[in-house]
Amino acid sequence: MKPTLLLIILSILSSGISGQNNWYVDYQNGSNNNSGTSHGSAVKTINYLIDNHMIQPKDTVFIIGQYNNPSYNPNFVYNGNNDRNNPHIWHKENSLQISNLHGSYNQYITIKAYDTNTVIKGDGANLFRMLNCSYIRIEGLELEGEVNHIQLSWAEGLITDGMQFLYLDPNTVDPKHPSLNEVLFRVTVGTTIQQIANTTYPIIGPVTRPSYIDTRGIYISNSHHIDIVRNHIHHTPGNGFRVSNCSYVNIIANDIHDCSRKSYSGTHALVVTKSEPGTPNATDDPVYTIKILQNKVHNNYNEIFSWVGTKNHITPRIDEGKGISLQRNNLSSWINGNQRILVANNVCYWNGFSGVHSNDGWHIDFINNTCFMNSYTNSVTYTTDKRGNNIGISAQGGGDIRMINNISQIDAGWGGYPLSAGNTQNLVVRNNLVYGVNGTLNYDGDITAVEVNTWTGFPGFLDTTIYDFRLQPNSIAIGKADTNYAPTTDYYGYARDNQPDLGAIEYGSANGIAEKEDFQFKIRPNPFEDHIVIDAQNIRPGDIHLFNILGQEITSEINLKFEQ
Repeated sequence: MKPTLLLIILSILSSGISGQNNWYVDYQNGSNNNSGTSHGSAVKTINYLIDNHMIQPKDTVFIIGQYNNPSYNPNFVYNGNNDRNNPHIWHKENSLQISNLHGSYNQYITIKAYDTNTVIKGDGANLFRMLNCSYIRIEGLELEGEVNHIQLSWAEGLITDGMQFLYLDPNTVDPKHPSLNEVLFRVTVGTTIQQIANTTYPIIGPVTRPSYIDTRGIYISNSHHIDIVRNHIHHTPGNGFRVSNCSYVNIIANDIHDCSRKSYSGTHALVVTKSEPGTPNATDDPVYTIKILQNKVHNNYNEIFSWVGTKNHITPRIDEGKGISLQRNNLSSWINGNQRILVANNVCYWNGFSGVHSNDGWHIDFINNTCFMNSYTNSVTYTTDKRGNNIGISAQGGGDIRMINNISQIDAGWGGYPLSAGNTQNLVVRNNLVYGVNGTLNYDGDITAVEVNTWTGFPGFLDTTIYDFRLQPNSIAIGKADTNYAPTTDYYGYARDNQPDLGAIEYGSANGIAEKEDFQFKIRPNPFEDHIVIDAQNIRPGDIHLFNILGQEITSEINLKFEQ
């Protein structure tokens, strides 16, 4: 049996680090006539603080209660064709938007939930929009979309009151308040699936379409040094989380589910696209400029098929809705650079298609992920005529991609692959475990041509009925990982040993932080400012993580001295 390892998380309550200010924002009850320096004097909008240059590097902004876009209406009802110019489906408002906000090196600005009642809601373009920002940390927010309220019939385009095929005439005078004549149909109402498949459509180019059924959760663009940590993003009708044209982004321990359901744009749960090399600081990771770590991405799928105005055909079939989807990370500066994207220790299950995927991307590492039954669209939506081989971990196009130390279990009933690749240059596939249910497992020829140490067999998950992907003692995944690539910790932050396991979760890992009973320590001085001495027995420096009273990790900012 593999020995159990323990990790201690030690929280130190201090007065905080000097120079830090706290700001409070309460959209429902606050006022921009307030100072914003306490819960009782909260301002109404974060933009008031930004526009007045009140937020400085190292500050924390607490979001209190519900924050939503100005015209948010959770009771909105779409009344069919004659309502197609209703401003509410076109308004494209953002709930919380920040732009040109900058912390500084080692002095991140933190935006976080005040308590468990904090929630960002909305029915416009994005729940949280960030652009042209740097050194920002988004932490502990809940972002909830309108999937449970939007009826599928509103989003579908084949019935009288559908919205899927609506778009605005490019000459529309006011896109937020169009007239009935300015709202056009890409496909004539009542057209059958077969007619759509057999029709050649005129190319109309990029067009404006209803924002109401395509709302994203978080959308970040043209920014650098951004941390998105421990957020809960769910039930957004469009993309759950999108990062575009960014560098030095850490996406860690987020829970993303039930997203992309009503969108006409064929989107996914977590998308990173057009990554840029960026300019590193002295302490930045010299290899990875984008890190996607320890996220739970599940039950994200499309319910309607997509179309775009730049194509002359429409495939009337759902073929998108992945979990983690890296799209077009192929900028020349990225391809010619020496930085990479790391996707590691993620748990992805019951997404529409692949749990982890790259399309036309370069310099990407898929390491120690657990992917389980990522074929909702074929396994549930289509009971017959199942299609699509990318239902596990996959890559299409691009190059210099590594798939190492992963577990991929799939529904093998129609021939999909647990690992797949196509037209991918310099592909490395090593030390993975694959398994299929409901049929004979098939293998992708592009994978088998390069793979090393692929095991086929039951992973031995603890209890898949409750999606507990910890390993049982007899799991064949134990001790099989390539030590050159395995992360030092797992999905729960639990330390891996010198014979690490496949998948996101190391055997013996607890659902949370394991306890260690035989440690003794004393801390001095307390409170502290910039240094601390820990008198300890049976504790290693790597076991200690320090947090201030605001929940921010400050381990790297404090000089630690251990005296055994």
